[in-house]
Amino acid sequence: MNKGAAHDPDAWPTSDFSRVPYAVFTDADTYQLENERIFRGPVWNYLCHEVELPQVGSFVTNWIGDTQVVVTRSEDQGFHAFENSCAHRGAQLVTAVRGRAQSLTCPYHLWSYSLKGELTGVPLLKGLKGKGGMPASFQKSDHGLHVLKVQSHEGLIFGSFHDAPPDLKTFLGPHSLSQIDRLLVQRKPKVLGYLRQRIPGNWKLYNENVRDPYHGSLLHQFQVSFGLQQPTMQGGIKVDADLKNTWNHSILSAADKDNQALVAEAYEGTGKFNPDMKMADPALIHVPLDLGDGYKTTILSIFPTLVIAQVDNTYAIRHLRPKGPNEVELHITYLGFESDTPEQTHDKMLTANFIGPSGYISLEDGEALRLVQQGIRHRRPGGHEVLEMGGVGPVQDTDYLSQEISIRGFWHFYHHIMGLDGAPGQETTA
Repeated sequence: MNKGAAHDPDAWPTSDFSRVPYAVFTDADTYQLENERIFRGPVWNYLCHEVELPQVGSFVTNWIGDTQVVVTRSEDQGFHAFENSCAHRGAQLVTAVRGRAQSLTCPYHLWSYSLKGELTGVPLLKGLKGKGGMPASFQKSDHGLHVLKVQSHEGLIFGSFHDAPPDLKTFLGPHSLSQIDRLLVQRKPKVLGYLRQRIPGNWKLYNENVRDPYHGSLLHQFQVSFGLQQPTMQGGIKVDADLKNTWNHSILSAADKDNQALVAEAYEGTGKFNPDMKMADPALIHVPLDLGDGYKTTILSIFPTLVIAQVDNTYAIRHLRPKGPNEVELHITYLGFESDTPEQTHDKMLTANFIGPSGYISLEDGEALRLVQQGIRHRRPGGHEVLEMGGVGPVQDTDYLSQEISIRGFWHFYHHIMGLDGAPGQETTA
């Protein structure tokens, strides 16, 4: 691996992860190791929500790292997942994004599989007229699809390639479980639609972005001017800790419109705060919150690639699909609820314009990630990020938003699961 890449001990100079080597975002060897140790390692990868598999035979496709998988609902109402690759010659088995089928048949040689991934049919198995066919030793039971372990929690379906993944609830952690209950369980979700966005940046840059409440009031000018997200708002981060490290995080913010003078002072001379700015159609920013607890933003980040988000009255499941070290696809599932009135459904569709490839927020986030990837690809070896906003030292909960502590929590767990423990150098102290 190149000098300065993720496995060079000198590239991780601090054990609180306030310094992160740029090489982890660009190095091809590091990316391949991530597929082995993270996506095929002892983690639970998000697959889909149960409402996307409403009937027996329903299926969807998704990606875990570089591997495409198929998720199905079988005759016994169970959920199953397997690699989207025929056990015969490796052909892609399913080409549709989603659909419904009684069985799955490879288009090349018509090998057929049950909804559980079992091989059920092989044309010309015994040959014709006593000639050809498979040998007597061939057993269909030995040639099923490569299946994953599958578990679900409150409608969220996860899969793992690992032989002994951790307990799912332990992996999610108590705070994540509470937020899943708050956002997706109190009301039955329904899918309103999907959007996809290709971002020319590393998948871990997006993980940093959603763990960074600090940028929201700086990058997104309209949020500040319209009072949607401001640094004076109440809020902070909550961290879940696993057996050794921190990994899942939630950013929460609540409205606070009593400090506009303080906001103006904070942005004086920057041109970022313009309270006189008006929208031609202000309906977009006047949709009432319907959850009833006053929180305007919830960004629940679950390692390695799942984000459950509430932005005002927009509810969405965001899933990252890495496409090499320099590109990631962001797949967004927009949610409403079965109990919504037609007016509430309309409001959720309206506010979805904030998020997505043409929405204000996602467009700017994607461009920021592109600029970072572009800026670091040809930097001198040994460069690193500086993550000190909010202080250095242990990763812990905060009651303020101007911080990068939750990003360091991501790197803490990443470093552990990649097998890099012992690499960081001197501890950075407050």
